[in-house]
Amino acid sequence: MRYSLIFCLFALTLSSSIYAEDTDSKTGPLTLLRAHQLSLQYDANARAARLEKVVQQEEIDKAQSAFLPQARLSLYQGRSSTDSQTPGFLGAVSKGHSVYDSSTYSLSVRQSIFNMASYAQYGQAKSETKRSEAALDSALSSLMSRVSGAYLDMLLSAENIHYQEAQKLSIEGQLKQAEQRYKFGSGTVTEINEAKANLETSNAKIIEYKNALENAKRALENITGLYPSEFLCLDPSKLSLDVPQPNRVEDWIANALEKNPDILADEQALHSADYEVDKNQSGHYPTLDLVASRTETNSDTNYTIGSKYWTDAVGFQLNVPLYLGGAVTASVRQARAKFEELQEKNIQHQRDITANVRKYFNEVVNGIAKIQAFNQLVTSNEIALDGTQKAYLAGLKTNVDVLNAQEKLFSAKRDLVKERYLLVFNRLLLKQYAGLIKGTDIEEVSGIFTLPVSNKIVN
Repeated sequence: MRYSLIFCLFALTLSSSIYAEDTDSKTGPLTLLRAHQLSLQYDANARAARLEKVVQQEEIDKAQSAFLPQARLSLYQGRSSTDSQTPGFLGAVSKGHSVYDSSTYSLSVRQSIFNMASYAQYGQAKSETKRSEAALDSALSSLMSRVSGAYLDMLLSAENIHYQEAQKLSIEGQLKQAEQRYKFGSGTVTEINEAKANLETSNAKIIEYKNALENAKRALENITGLYPSEFLCLDPSKLSLDVPQPNRVEDWIANALEKNPDILADEQALHSADYEVDKNQSGHYPTLDLVASRTETNSDTNYTIGSKYWTDAVGFQLNVPLYLGGAVTASVRQARAKFEELQEKNIQHQRDITANVRKYFNEVVNGIAKIQAFNQLVTSNEIALDGTQKAYLAGLKTNVDVLNAQEKLFSAKRDLVKERYLLVFNRLLLKQYAGLIKGTDIEEVSGIFTLPVSNKIVN
């Protein structure tokens, strides 16, 4: 499976020590690509899925063993003593005491000829192995979206701080203007108080955004094992606003139903459950084995002291179940019910994935339109703020009008940034649910994060 190969390639390129003391991270900002590489080794869910695949692969060898000869060597070595009493002539009794060694050596070989349970067990092992491979693919694709989501949350929090601090500088400038106007008799105390109130509100939001940034960093650390002290923000000029290709949601849904690893895992789970039915039904069928043995016996009984026997035997052993108290029938009913339960869960899972593909396809299409609208809104608010500031200086607008115009402008900028990050994330989620996400997608997304974040914002 392709995600399994991706995991192995990354595992080969990474050293075993890539956690918090990773020295490479100290050479520059943490990129999304590097965060993903770290997460492949550190994330517990991905590591557990990889180990589960190893566990399930061993089940095939275990199931195959039922078709191979089973040899057993049995050894017995002991010392025995016998007291005897034998009636003799005219009522005389003859007594004896014997001490002797006895030993038995036996080699037996059994080859299964027909055993329905073994065939079902082998088929079930192969299905479970394929299911674990699909589960690993699912874990790795989910990891791509999880590490991307955590990284984007961190960037969005940093951007919020950036715009809030820029707004704070504007408010501080507006406060100075209001104080100067009041000093020369053209302003009011109300204007000063309004500016101070907005300044305190801005300070509170900065604290809130910094707390969100710290939480986002810790969330990313939980996935990668590395606390990001430096990172890069999105370059809007590199963000493509192209609609998804193919441009029909039905095509994305068809891809999901065919390639989504969760659906593939469900299919293999159904195959495994079907084999479980066969395995339980095999309790009604006979088994046939070829048995061969060689036995060497020395002084095996009281009557053969000092004697040796060599016995060779070859034959077929047929076991026919007649009645087991209804256990087999109950097990078959139980296995069939489990199969039907998995069928219903599979149907619901397909519906959920279809709904998610449709949701994120629409989110991407609508996100592009919203970014274009917010771009225009930012431009309009910049023009409006410039006009309001000029009117304020001319005495036609109040300080409150300027502060409101500033708030609208920075709110529009924050909304625009948020929509950009949402577009990036929704594109990844669309590909994840469609079963199309690859390591190259992370590399491509990482390439649009090139703008440095100042230490003031990060710290």
